[in-house]
Amino acid sequence: MHTIDEIIIQWFNSDFGTNFSGGIFGNILLVIFSLLLAALFTGFIGIEREVHGHSAGLRTHLLVAIGSALIMVISIYGFRIWDAEYLPQTSRDPARLAAQVIAGIGFIGAGTIVKSGISVRGLTTATTLWISMAIGLACGSGNFVIAGIATIVAVVALISMRRVERAAARKHPVLIVVFPSDRPIIKDLLLTAERYGITFSEESSELLIYQEKSAVRLMMRLSANTPASISAFVEEARVKLQPLEIKFQTEN
Repeated sequence: MHTIDEIIIQWFNSDFGTNFSGGIFGNILLVIFSLLLAALFTGFIGIEREVHGHSAGLRTHLLVAIGSALIMVISIYGFRIWDAEYLPQTSRDPARLAAQVIAGIGFIGAGTIVKSGISVRGLTTATTLWISMAIGLACGSGNFVIAGIATIVAVVALISMRRVERAAARKHPVLIVVFPSDRPIIKDLLLTAERYGITFSEESSELLIYQEKSAVRLMMRLSANTPASISAFVEEARVKLQPLEIKFQTEN
């Protein structure tokens, strides 16, 4: 019993059941179909990234998937002459080039990750690039059903999990406080937060010039039972401690 993918591949390689060119014409169309399907599947992921303003958007995801599919196609079809004339038929492993793609995509993904203080952005985009690579390899190797299922799962996860992330971000926002370097207020800030039941899970600080004066920017991730307690804490800290700047932000 043949799988759906095997039926599709045989249909192409038999020139759609006619075998008028010995499968050559159908095989060329199969390669084109693999590349176009990789672009179509990852296009949905790329659009989601593009809509939300991420640096690696539609074009980047399409190119990653098409390139991965092309390398997989070359692994399967590109060395047949060498097999026939120079190498034993059993010496070639089509998965070897694919393994290099899996390792190499990390360089592209790393370029999308940006760390600022305790905030790290771009991890999801790096992951979607990795998923696009995997979908491209699946299409290039003829595993179209698996590629389609992976695309559906990835898109559903990106869309549905965004609400969960936003809810978590509202409960654990990042507090940014700027104060003069000669007037430390960290102890008073911690005492004020303690009265509201707020704890700090991460923190970082840096020296900077603020309005031509030496200052410290402190970034802390807050944990609180309700968003209202965070708002009340920030307002009290602004009035009593009078920092140069104080605000909190949530991350998408």
